Amino acid sequence: MTEIVLTSDQSQLFSQATDGVVFCDPAGNVIARVPPVISKEEAAIIAEAKRRLASDQPRRTSAEMRARLGLRESR
Repeated sequence: MTEIVLTSDQSQLFSQATDGVVFCDPAGNVIARVPPVISKEEAAIIAEAKRRLASDQPRRTSAEMRARLGLRESR
């Protein structure tokens, strides 16, 4: 495996990043993207959303729910 050693400044920037990191070559071309680490709470929300999507329960669109609640369409 290829190993690349970051400078102290680069290492500090990478370790303090909270919203992911994009690595570029000197010309600005993207080489790699490292997504942000998600918290346990965010992981639980995603897992619940996936569980709900996988269920066979009926779904309603937001337009259907707004009509049912007597709300106007938002734009």
